[in-house]
Amino acid sequence: MDSYNWSYHSIAGAYMLGLAPHAYYLVNIMKTGKHSNQMPRDSQQTLRGVIPADLWSRLFRARSAHINAIEGFPLFAAAMLAGNAAKLPTSDLNLIAAEYIGSRVLYTALYMGARSEFMSYVRTGVWFWGIGLPIYTLIKAGNAFSSNS
Repeated sequence: MDSYNWSYHSIAGAYMLGLAPHAYYLVNIMKTGKHSNQMPRDSQQTLRGVIPADLWSRLFRARSAHINAIEGFPLFAAAMLAGNAAKLPTSDLNLIAAEYIGSRVLYTALYMGARSEFMSYVRTGVWFWGIGLPIYTLIKAGNAFSSNS
């Protein structure tokens, strides 16, 4: 008997996880007192040189981690839906979902915290691991559909 299918829930979890660095960015940019909500996507560039460089750098990394999460999200969501439609084993989908969420947590922590060139390459390795998971799932789903036709 398959375990409970968490893969559908992981789609919402992955999206919400991608909002965490954005929330960090928003809270901290609003604390500067120099943020304008009229053009919020321009605030970061407008504040360069106006707020301390270290704070600007932290906010830049947080925003970049958020954008990266949102860029990868459609691929992950499609993979979870395709995997379920192809009736891949629930245990496999749950594991892939957990690994993806874990890779995103680690990636975000490395993006926001890495201060060396070496750690930036570790972050890139984690990105490849994370993005490989939905690609692998889509291939498995495609194979399962092909073998059933």
